[in-house]
Amino acid sequence: MSENRRLPLLPLRGLIVFPNALVHLDVGREQSMAAIEEAMTKDRMIMLSAQKDAAVENPKQEDVFEIGTIAEVKQLLKLPGGTMRILVEGANRARILQYNVQGKYVEAEVFEYHEAVEDSVEMEALLRIVVHQFEEWVRRSKKVPMETLVAVVLVEDADRFCDLVASHLNLKLEEKQNLLALLSVKERLEKLYIILTR
Repeated sequence: MSENRRLPLLPLRGLIVFPNALVHLDVGREQSMAAIEEAMTKDRMIMLSAQKDAAVENPKQEDVFEIGTIAEVKQLLKLPGGTMRILVEGANRARILQYNVQGKYVEAEVFEYHEAVEDSVEMEALLRIVVHQFEEWVRRSKKVPMETLVAVVLVEDADRFCDLVASHLNLKLEEKQNLLALLSVKERLEKLYIILTR
């Protein structure tokens, strides 16, 4: 089941937030802070989408990626100097259909995806292979703490597993965006396998 929603839009500079990931964001732009305040007055849900060029100060629709993540604002802290720090948790992938300026903030009409994961022997085998590759990568790279590895490896949901692994990998923005834009869990697992073996 998928649906259209209208949500305040928060463009991100040089960062991709995946579904199921918990991320702290520091926000200083007036438009972005207005979007967060709007989200807080409603259901705390916000659309996150990365900017194609981090240098653009007031991004238009063509300046942000079409596929992003609907997230819930879990915490909000107002910092000295008029900026905010928020903790967001990614919920679902979504595609921006329409971009509407609403006074101080931008509202996006988005199409929200709810992925149904196929349960097959092939998927289980693929998941096992990628889990193994991820374990190998963590041991070699030493960039991810062991407790994180244990938490990720214990995830049985292939969709969630893919997003958690992707959020821990040190990849270029375009590569992370490509992973986010892959709607098929099977294709995402295959892509992660290629990245991890590399």
